[in-house]
Parts: sequence; C-alpha cells; structure tokens
Amino acid sequence: MDKRIFLLLVITISLAAAGCNLPSGSSPPTATQPGLAAIQTAAALTLEAQSGVGASTQPPPAAATPPTTLTETPDPSNTPFPTATATESIPCDRAAFVKDVSIPDGTDFEPGDTFTKTWQLRNSGSCTWTTGYALVFDSGNSMGGPASEPLTSSVAPNQTVDISIDLTAPNDADRYRGNWKLRNADGVIFGIGNSGSPFYVEIDVVATVNFSMVFENVHICGGFVYATVKIVNTGVEFLSSARVEIEDLDDNITLYGPESNNQPFVISPAGCPPGENDADPGLTYYIAASIGVAPISGHKAEFTLMLCTENSLAGTCIEKSIEFDIP
Repeated sequence: MDKRIFLLLVITISLAAAGCNLPSGSSPPTATQPGLAAIQTAAALTLEAQSGVGASTQPPPAAATPPTTLTETPDPSNTPFPTATATESIPCDRAAFVKDVSIPDGTDFEPGDTFTKTWQLRNSGSCTWTTGYALVFDSGNSMGGPASEPLTSSVAPNQTVDISIDLTAPNDADRYRGNWKLRNADGVIFGIGNSGSPFYVEIDVVATVNFSMVFENVHICGGFVYATVKIVNTGVEFLSSARVEIEDLDDNITLYGPESNNQPFVISPAGCPPGENDADPGLTYYIAASIGVAPISGHKAEFTLMLCTENSLAGTCIEKSIEFDIP
C-alpha cells in the first residue's frame, strides 16, 4: 500500500475516535471543557517552562510586612545625671578624736586627787606631727595641768597616738571641764575636725566631807573683838564640831585657842557663839572666835579651822586656813 494512503487512513481513524468522545449537541467546546486545545495549551506551557521562553519577567510578589507594634515612650526621668564630686582639700593640721583611753567623762574624784588623762587622737591632716608639736590648754579649768606639753614622738597622717597629761582635782566639790588643743611647730593652734573644736577632760569632784571658807568680818561680842569666817558645807555629811585657832602672824603670837566647840555654827555674820549643833550639807554658816579686847590694827592674822563629822572632834575631819588683816 502506498505510504501516503496509509498515513491518511491512520489520521482518519484517529479523528473518528476523538469525535466519539465529544459531548452531544452542536455547541462547540468551551474553555471550561477539556479538549484538544487545553491539552495543546498545557503542552505548550510545559515546553515554555522547560525552555525558559516566555517566562514572566516580573519580580515575585514582596513578602507581607508584619504589622507594626507601637511601643509607649516612657516619661522623662527626674533623676539628675551624675555630677563630678570635687576632691576634698585636706588641711595640713587637723585632728580626729578616737576615744578616751582613761578618765571617762563624769569620773568622780576626791578633792586634791591626782590623775592622768589620756586621749587617743588620729592625725587627719596631711602633715606629720613632729616633736615640735604640743598639747596646749585652751579653756575651762586646767586642773593643775601645764600650759603646754610637747609630743613625745612623730605622728604621720592617718596614724593614731595616745596623748597624756597629769592633772589634779580641784578642792571644791563641783563638775569641772578642761578644754585642750594641739599647737604646731609654728605656733598655730588647731583642734578636732575642720572647725578646730577642743577635746576635753570632764570630772566630778565629790567630797564626802568638805567645806569652803572665806573671811567675813570683825565684830564685837560681849565686849570682845571676834573674827568671823563664812563656811559652806560642800560635802555630803553633817559637820558637828569645830576646832579654832587664830594667830597674829606679825607678832607670832596666838590670839585664840586652839579651842574645840560642839556648837560652833551661827547663822548670822554678826552672831556670837554658841550656835547650832550641826552644819547641814549645802548650807551656809558663820564661825566666830575672840581675838582679844584690843588686837593690834593692821596686823596680819591667820584663822585655822578644823571641822569634824562627830562631836568632840571625832569622825572624819578636814582642816583649812585663811589669812586676814586685823582692822
């Protein structure tokens, strides 16, 4: 058979078979109905994808941007920015109190007691304290201490040192305070801290038996001249008896006594003995004794008085003297 006739026959049969698969009716196939055109289109698209021909030149769609989250801005802070701290200028001479090594404030002493007060100080200045530096009395009661006392060794900045002074308790019962400072080699006085405050010793003089005495007057009692002293019982016990002696210091003779009396305390500066039996603590009394009918005017005399806590000069006694001029 001729090859052309054979090919024609094959094509005819293929078309007939395809027609059998088409739906009935006279309407032509639509785009939604699969058919030869759809197959051809799919084949063409496949070839284009494989060959790169006809590929789209548009960039791919951008990725979706996530929604923006709004964040609240905090209110401005009232906290100030740090500022630079100025470096302290340390003075050459300055001291710092550390502690009382001995004699805490308010320590009790008997009149005339001796003691040693010691302070511990730190050199808080920038200069070394040499032995040219000294402890100096500033104010208050010196309690028998010296005007100044040199340091016994050098003290470098930030070192501590114990500084001591020997003192004596005053004779009268009371509270006493003595203020002290330091003095450098050039004579400049300084104390504690930038204010230069003093460091101090403070004591209480407490006498169980004590009295103060001053000369009061010369007056007449029963035709005789009496010398009178004023006393204050500054102790804490009653005074009950007295012994009196009066001497003319110019002629070196005794004008009165010594005589004792269990009722020596009169309550008036013009009073005459005998007087009260006891002198109460804290109260003022007068004691008078005769110096004769006509003592020598202008002579210096001495009134010596001993007071005791019991009659007949018994118990605890204390004696004092005072000078006066015979008027």
